[in-house]
Amino acid sequence: MRIFHTNDIHSEYENMERLASFLKKYKTSDDLYLDAGDTGDLKSLMVIGSKGVVSATLMNYLKVDAMAVGNNESELGQEWVELIAKEMPLLSCNLKTIDGNDLNYLQNSKIITKNDIRFLIIGTSPFYSASLKEGAYNFFLELDGLKSIEPIQAIQQEIEKYQGEYDVCILLSHSGIESDEYIAKSVNGIDIIIGGHSHTQIDDILKINHTMIVQAKSYAEYIGCLDITFNENKMDQVSYQLIPLDKEEKDQDFIELVNRCNEQAIDQLNEPVAHVEALNYDLVNECHLINFICDALMKLHPCDFAMIYHGIVNHSLKGDVSKMDLIHCSPSKLNPTFVKVMGKQIRDAFELSLDKEYCLQSGKGPGFRGDKLGTLGFSSNVQIKDQKILINGVCLDDQKEYSIMIDDYLQRGARYPSLKTPEKEAKFFRGFIRDLIEDHLNDEECFTSCKIKRGV
Repeated sequence: MRIFHTNDIHSEYENMERLASFLKKYKTSDDLYLDAGDTGDLKSLMVIGSKGVVSATLMNYLKVDAMAVGNNESELGQEWVELIAKEMPLLSCNLKTIDGNDLNYLQNSKIITKNDIRFLIIGTSPFYSASLKEGAYNFFLELDGLKSIEPIQAIQQEIEKYQGEYDVCILLSHSGIESDEYIAKSVNGIDIIIGGHSHTQIDDILKINHTMIVQAKSYAEYIGCLDITFNENKMDQVSYQLIPLDKEEKDQDFIELVNRCNEQAIDQLNEPVAHVEALNYDLVNECHLINFICDALMKLHPCDFAMIYHGIVNHSLKGDVSKMDLIHCSPSKLNPTFVKVMGKQIRDAFELSLDKEYCLQSGKGPGFRGDKLGTLGFSSNVQIKDQKILINGVCLDDQKEYSIMIDDYLQRGARYPSLKTPEKEAKFFRGFIRDLIEDHLNDEECFTSCKIKRGV
């Protein structure tokens, strides 16, 4: 029999069209098809409009036997993960609610029988960083009511729980190659690890102790294939190949399914969420939309003031505003963030923002999906007078620590490096900046305060 596998497709639907054609040709009812997670990506309007369920729709078309929960699935939040898990065989033994409870419909593992061979398939979600730092993803998972727990014990428990009820143990691991190697050294009884997350191209089986590790790069550019022969229900011979899909024909039925899903998602996203008179926008000059975002940030959490860079949005908002308008206006996957920084750090960033040439550079950086960087804007309790910053009428003090609301792009020091703050010293809030805008589109106080001029 054969075990086909993919990982980290990230909503690359054109490549999935070739994957669908390949599986129709070569996968039989005696074979397994498994995926190691990150099938969907919030860059896709279909993922946003369907609350992630499009991933289940498309993977079910491919007749996937099981899929691990990746970080791109888990960052959708508890509600969306449960919606996906209700529709498809989604697995993770170490993804829990923030209170440590199991998620509805999400399975730790499942046993699948093919050709009288019983496969115990266990799923894991990211917990370690590439350097094996523990709990590396919980900063953001916890914003959405989730957390990942240490996987070693959770995997071992599944193996022990089903001892004697299976012939082969497969770990579907969205953990990265470094973590997979560590797991293989730490857990007894895993026969095969099908990995993801690190987008690693493994051309031949990597063997650690008695565990085989494979991974098929990313974006459905390849499909991995394990050919296995059995002797008395035990693996006897195993061969492996990583098969490129670029020459494969596209599956027309799959294309039609994607088109239908896309139409449904766009219809959903185009429904108006609010009507606004006007929130004008400018990349390098003070404008109402950036003022509005800063005032909304300040309302979200107590602070001395709020600050954001103009490149977080792309255009003005006026009239009926839909979720689609907000996605186009603010496409970046960036969260409201609370930090404490010294006045000198703020001044250094502000002085950079006065250089229009600097502000017109690319804003490319972690989570940023816009174009240019833009200058810095401030909440209504800040005035800029003769290129000096006054907070509630008092000049910025270089030696004083200030509590400010920004986003995690600035917190990471992207393009405004003086603001860089360690993650452990920051507080992150649920939702992206576009969600913050949506949440305040009916807030008259923000509409009034955004017209208060900051530069005097």
